[in-house]
Amino acid sequence: MKASLFFSLLTATMPLLATAPLSAQETTAWTTATVNGVEYISLNSIQSFYKLSAVDNKGKTSQKIIRNSDFSLGLTAGQREITISGYRVQLSVPVLQDEQGELYISETDFVKVIDPILRPTYITERREIKTVIIDPGHGGADQGNKTPADTESAYTLKVATELAESLKAQGFNVVLTRNGNYSVNDAQRVELAKNTPNALFISLHLNAGRSDMAGIETYTAAPLMPGKRTMECHRHDATNMALAFALHTHLVFHTKAYDRACRRAHYTLLNTLNCPSAMVLLGYTTNEKEATDLATDAYRAAIVKSLTGAIVTFRETIRPGAQIVNPEPIKVEPTVTQPTPPQEEQKKQAESSKKKSEPAKKQTKKTNKKKSDKKSSTKKYGKSRKRR
Repeated sequence: MKASLFFSLLTATMPLLATAPLSAQETTAWTTATVNGVEYISLNSIQSFYKLSAVDNKGKTSQKIIRNSDFSLGLTAGQREITISGYRVQLSVPVLQDEQGELYISETDFVKVIDPILRPTYITERREIKTVIIDPGHGGADQGNKTPADTESAYTLKVATELAESLKAQGFNVVLTRNGNYSVNDAQRVELAKNTPNALFISLHLNAGRSDMAGIETYTAAPLMPGKRTMECHRHDATNMALAFALHTHLVFHTKAYDRACRRAHYTLLNTLNCPSAMVLLGYTTNEKEATDLATDAYRAAIVKSLTGAIVTFRETIRPGAQIVNPEPIKVEPTVTQPTPPQEEQKKQAESSKKKSEPAKKQTKKTNKKKSDKKSSTKKYGKSRKRR
């Protein structure tokens, strides 16, 4: 990595964490690496930056948990998924482990996934959120997935209508992409967002799969990676992540549903929106228990309460006047004890635990072979008050 590029990125995006007054912060040393063209930052550097403490992991060198009184980060070598305060979050690039056992996170994931969640008041594109655009998925000839009691089209419209009333009571303007059983295409949704200033966009859907699959998933557009084509959504990479995490954690906590992670994807709708946006999949119509829960007024009320609370939290955190000197992470609900994972998740976890050391070893060997492609360095950067 070129020193000038790395320096400009860090000083422009990541001022020192204000757990103490900025004047009391010490210079941070960042250990970096370049592997196969991907820029990485060491977990030890991140731990020092946020002033976190390592949790004793009982000799598991491929896994690490770092934490303070407000939040925790849990990582495993070779995995794309981490946990933040116990909630699952998907990265763009797997966690890397070098031959000394040091874990590394890609620079993109640090800047556009982890830091926006932990320090949203440093996001540059902060704005006053006045309007919420709610998109009830499907409609018209496209009814989406089906439950014994409802269609996805009808269900998301019910949730959207009730959520609209709840948000209006909190002072928001609300726009629905549809208010009846008719079709709306993605181009119409995008145009509506373009013509609505100071807005955020939330698309509501239900999921489907095997009968043993269950839980809530939340998606944002995948962030811009080095060398890739820039799309409209990339202006809001950081705010998208902060919004999605707020929605996801509130939903998992209040519904007690299984946490299927806060994820990134290249969905056409999310890629082309010009405002902060997220897509929420509220549960599986093909899971008998979850379909039964979704059909109850109480469960639907829990969904509406969750989404309202998350959006209010996001609005207060992302507003331009929010405190920067002593920022707080996006407020998450207390971590819930997760229900027993569905069968397909249990299989994944069993396979992962069996093979987790193998990818790390292979990756290390590959790294050693291509010494010319890996450049590790330790640099010291001074204090900066600039923001993302």
